[in-house]
Amino acid sequence: MPKSRVQAVLEGKYPKEIATHIIESFLEVEQNYRLQKWKASELDAGHFVEAVRRLIEHELQGSYPPFSTALGSFNQPVLARYESCSGTEEYRILIPRVLYAMYCVRNKRGVGHIASVIPNKLDATFILHSSKWVLGELIRLSSSSAPEGAKELVDQVLYKHVDLIWDDGETYMVLDKQLKASDKALLVLYRQDRLGVEDLRTKIDYKNKSMFRKILEGLQAQRYIAITADGYCKLSPLGNQVVEQLILET
Repeated sequence: MPKSRVQAVLEGKYPKEIATHIIESFLEVEQNYRLQKWKASELDAGHFVEAVRRLIEHELQGSYPPFSTALGSFNQPVLARYESCSGTEEYRILIPRVLYAMYCVRNKRGVGHIASVIPNKLDATFILHSSKWVLGELIRLSSSSAPEGAKELVDQVLYKHVDLIWDDGETYMVLDKQLKASDKALLVLYRQDRLGVEDLRTKIDYKNKSMFRKILEGLQAQRYIAITADGYCKLSPLGNQVVEQLILET
């Protein structure tokens, strides 16, 4: 997403402070989702919901609580208050109800409660796509004078990143053919740490056993991985940092 362009569009209609908080919290949701940090992605949604609620209050009431002040609980009376204001349905009804659903999923599901089947990935996916819809709608509402440019920005917000690994339980494949074998190894260990050398080699489909061993030894020399005495590879904290940067840049 072109952050600066989205910022400029939102600032054309809404206060700069609100626009900045919305974009920053959205990017946190998106980035943590790409890193498969499901709980973190859901928690970040709370910041997004609070920022957009302030925007709604600015549009409907002409003012909003400062970010230094905590908002009250988000509940049915708040939804009713928004709906009773004068203004377009997007601000009174549609966006608030999406935000309320995000708020309930964030507060009342796997993030804060134990369940027999943990719903965090499911919930994080709902939150990501809901936040994309809300941000896209705010861009649309801010850009009535330039609809073509707004459509392009909305399309970029809605863009779906392709996962770097295809794993459906039957097929396992690193999809980016441009990645070096060392980067593929780090990526696989990020998804499934502590793998045997041969299992790791198979997963990245590297043919030459002796050369692959040298690649792993190079990663160990850089302190990105550790190879245990019994032949398992573990991703180090430094390696974790490197591969997260790789994921976000790809």
